[in-house]
Amino acid sequence: MLVRLKSKALFIGPYTDRQQRLFDRVFSLRERDQLTFEAIAKLITKSGARSPTGCLLGAEHVFSIYKKGKRRQERLTLKVEPELMDLWIE
Repeated sequence: MLVRLKSKALFIGPYTDRQQRLFDRVFSLRERDQLTFEAIAKLITKSGARSPTGCLLGAEHVFSIYKKGKRRQERLTLKVEPELMDLWIE
C-alpha cells in the first residue's frame, strides 16, 4: 500500500518565543485596534523592540511581520483532507 500526503500544513517552521510575541502584538494592534503599520511601528519601537538585526522597526518591517505571520497562521490551521487513490490490497 502506498500512502502519499502532500500539504503545506506539514511544514510548521519554527518561531522563537520572541517572534511569536512580536507577531501576536502586531496582529492584535492591526486587527483589533485597526492601527496603521506606521503607528504600530512607533508603538513597538517606543517599548524598546528592535528587528532581529538590531535596527529600529519601521512600517515595512511591521508589514512583513504581519503578512508572514498571517500566512504561517493559515498554514498551521489548514485542514488536511487525505485522498486515497489507486488503493488495492493483495
